[in-house]
Amino acid sequence: MVCQTTTTRTKSLNNSGDVLTDLLAAFEALPKPPVFKLTTEPVRRVLEAVGRPQDRLPPVIHIAGTNGKGSTTAFMRAITEAHGLKAHVDTSPHLIRVNERIRIAGELISDEALRSYAERVLEANAGQPMSFFEGMTVVAYLAFADAPADVTLVEVGLGGRFDCTNVFDKTACSVITPIDFDHRDFLGRHLCQIAWEKAGIIKPDSPVVSANQQSEVERTLRAEARFQGAPFTALSEVSDVSVGAEGITFEIDGMTVGPADLSLEGPHQLSNAALAILALKRSGAFKLKSECVKAGLKSAVWPARLQKLADGPLTALLPGKTVMLDGGHNPHAAAALRRALEPHSPIPAAMAMLRTKDAESYLKELAPVIGHLAVLPMTSDKNGHDPKHLERCAQKLGISVSVHDTIEDSLNRLSQEKSDHALICGSLYLAGDVLAENGEIID
Repeated sequence: MVCQTTTTRTKSLNNSGDVLTDLLAAFEALPKPPVFKLTTEPVRRVLEAVGRPQDRLPPVIHIAGTNGKGSTTAFMRAITEAHGLKAHVDTSPHLIRVNERIRIAGELISDEALRSYAERVLEANAGQPMSFFEGMTVVAYLAFADAPADVTLVEVGLGGRFDCTNVFDKTACSVITPIDFDHRDFLGRHLCQIAWEKAGIIKPDSPVVSANQQSEVERTLRAEARFQGAPFTALSEVSDVSVGAEGITFEIDGMTVGPADLSLEGPHQLSNAALAILALKRSGAFKLKSECVKAGLKSAVWPARLQKLADGPLTALLPGKTVMLDGGHNPHAAAALRRALEPHSPIPAAMAMLRTKDAESYLKELAPVIGHLAVLPMTSDKNGHDPKHLERCAQKLGISVSVHDTIEDSLNRLSQEKSDHALICGSLYLAGDVLAENGEIID
């Protein structure tokens, strides 16, 4: 049951009927720092003012990395719930509704609770600079502190060391998913710099588990763990995953799970699932039971990651095709997507992407499996790549490409391709629009 607070509303938050609009307006109205920088200061300041709720949470598992954070978190949540337990979950971004960011003991935060906690945050902030994401982080910790649960899963927003989620003195476990290039303007131009940023979530004496990493990344992570006195375990040291006719068998840190089925698509999900098992085991939050872990792996849900779309207005434009949706937006994510789609190659795809992302490097990884690419502008974010730029990137790589104004026009073009599959990709913001237009609800 989500705890509903009784805080009296003030004039700081409008009531237009749309909670996201009101939240964005309230935080947008706050003063902006002269120069943007990653920092935990605004969140720490407000957390102090509201009584340090981050100290009253169930065991915290903090997840950083470039790709796989959401899927690994989804597996951990599903495994927890398969044991009959409850998990608080803080993730970003949302796809359709802002409520998706905060899941309290298994349930999405209600509009009423979201407004009430946001009022407390805005009042405690006292008109100082604070971003929407920073505000939502404090809202999440307040809500989590008011409701009982067995574990708290917190996904880093950007980087780790100076990310506003990184305010815990101690965690039950720090989890590092695969690290690769992304957000170079904020995290650095070199892989070891990015790894140093991600390693910043490691806490003294708290266990650290890491996915398989490139050698320079693992060296950086191990160095930070040694500095913090934190026991470090690489997934490759304690795991073995085998695929057989009856399913997938996981040997993780002395525990056998399987044969099991995974609900999330793609070969990369095997390592995400293994990392989730290892993280929960090393956290000590609760005792894992093999059959419950197996059930959780089969029930995990994480939208817009190689998601098969249901019947709806958009998929009706592609009769006879299985339509896959993937919000990955960097080369590492594209490589994983390519491996998953190889059995269906060549596959027609529709794509839009934020201007801050490296479209050419993304397409270079995906090019071997694309039959035709239909590019379009972002519809919910003005900072999208010009479709003409995406067209030039595709042409440079020898990809057949066409330019369209809407997702509907793009899908109509893809319907002409012979493949029995189709892909929509390139952005989580595009994915959110697609899910909404196709009538799919996240609950």
